[in-house]
Amino acid sequence: MRILSRFVLYVMLLASPVFVAQARSLTSTEKQKLETTVVDFNKAMRTGDYDIITKTIPPRLMEFYAKQANIDVDTLRGVMVDMTKASMALVKIEDFDMDFSAAATHELPNGEPYALIPMETVTASGLTGNKMVVRGDTLAMLDSGDWYLVRVSEAQQIAILRQVYPEFASVEFSSETMEAVK
Repeated sequence: MRILSRFVLYVMLLASPVFVAQARSLTSTEKQKLETTVVDFNKAMRTGDYDIITKTIPPRLMEFYAKQANIDVDTLRGVMVDMTKASMALVKIEDFDMDFSAAATHELPNGEPYALIPMETVTASGLTGNKMVVRGDTLAMLDSGDWYLVRVSEAQQIAILRQVYPEFASVEFSSETMEAVK
């Protein structure tokens, strides 16, 4: 269940990595698919469509989490949606934006592209009303021709990503920033 709890943070904070030495332009198809993924995700975050949000988690990560929880991927997805809905009763997302126009594209050693997309989330505590702004990058990665989004601002999440997707072993990741809003 600890892994499932981390998903709640994934949804609330979505942040990520910083750079790799090489970059390449995305093909027009890759760019269009990525833009659609980002637009759909932004909309899902603003409307609370957690089913769409869970579908942006890369399949091999979902399989890893499902195996750890000893359940199938579809059951895991349902549990994640339910847990996120419950946690969002305590935290309200006041604003969310993943800025596709500012995405930086990079290339893995195997030639596969990935992107780092600036993200900003403004949350308010349902208990205190205190607001926080979280800024960071979201990792956008391809898996079997589809784009997925990954929050990788925590050491454990980075370790899991690298275990499941070893092609990211040489990518350096940074932490997000958080600040109180007055």
